[in-house]
Amino acid sequence: MAKINSKNRCKTIFGLVAILLFSLSLVPASFAVKENKVIIYQNEACGHCLPYLLELNNFLIDAGFKIEDKEVINNVENRKELIAFIEKNQIPRELQGHMMIVINDNLILQGHVPIKLLEEYLLKYPTFDFPYTIIYQDSMEIESAKTYRVMNEKKEVADCDITQTIAECQQNSKKQEFVSKSLFLFVLINGLLAGIHPCTISVLLFFIAFLFTIRKSKSKIFAVGAAFITGVFIAYFFIGLGLFKAVVFSTSPHLAAKIGALLITALGLFNLLSYFMHDKVKLSLGLPKFIKPKIIELIHNASVPAALIVGILVGICSFGCTAGIYISILGLLLTKATYAKGFAYLLMYNILFILPLIAILLASSNKAVIERMERLEASEKRWIKLIAGIVMLIMAAIIAYIAW
Repeated sequence: MAKINSKNRCKTIFGLVAILLFSLSLVPASFAVKENKVIIYQNEACGHCLPYLLELNNFLIDAGFKIEDKEVINNVENRKELIAFIEKNQIPRELQGHMMIVINDNLILQGHVPIKLLEEYLLKYPTFDFPYTIIYQDSMEIESAKTYRVMNEKKEVADCDITQTIAECQQNSKKQEFVSKSLFLFVLINGLLAGIHPCTISVLLFFIAFLFTIRKSKSKIFAVGAAFITGVFIAYFFIGLGLFKAVVFSTSPHLAAKIGALLITALGLFNLLSYFMHDKVKLSLGLPKFIKPKIIELIHNASVPAALIVGILVGICSFGCTAGIYISILGLLLTKATYAKGFAYLLMYNILFILPLIAILLASSNKAVIERMERLEASEKRWIKLIAGIVMLIMAAIIAYIAW
């Protein structure tokens, strides 16, 4: 009887074990313990990489990651694997560092990413289920690094200050994507708005009217007017080129946009003040008084060289009226555009800037039209200041939102 009970007991235990094993086989894979792994594709000859890797390895091991080192310079198979990974994930060349670290397949570090940034990011994702993210910081001197870049799964790239967390940097990508998509339209609108400039327009109208008065031919009027516009273009373009190079070599292109936004705000408030207090205070950002006699003297000369010089002088002296717009555009260009693309946008901006002057020159064949435009410019100048002030404050708000 005892033997029978023992045999039944064994069968019962065996049956329970079988049921348990069968039940475990039905448990979804998501409940299985996931292995957190890191693959480091490195060059063993990189002396500067060793101290960083030692610190990084200790940090990742403490966090519970299993690390695998793969040397890619002398090991052909590892190099092929790295190239295949880059091609599969479509990692842009500008985001490829001297060393690549892949964490759980989705978090990709390029170069020497500060460990403090990783600590903050791991706290945000305690189960290490990272969204697809590339973090690029290729300077070996981490202490002196000022910025880094982040690309998300939508291929949106954000350039951020090294003091910002990765999460904050990813939030900036939305702003920078907005800049990237609207940059052409932004440059187009601002170039035309800046071109509707009382300083340059009033001088050109006076120039053309004077040439009609001294009975110059239409071809002479066109040649002199074209020389004046060329002079304005030369002045603005070369001022912009100098500022553009200064922004290129700046450690923070956003700083230029921020300064520009403040200048536009000041200029917008100045225009509004000029409109509302025109009876009490005479405010003007026009040509300086000391330069006006020289310009009038050159205008009376009525030659092409004289007109070119007048254009350059007017361009230089009236630059203060649009400096904020110019500096803001340059700052925004450098946050998303390459140098070549930024140069092309700068050229386009200046061509758009002189388009209103070209339109006036093309209408200069009719003396009555020019006289009407002169009267209109003089009578509506106050309203132009009101509109310009409002538009500038709106622009300043948009640029400040992007830059900050």
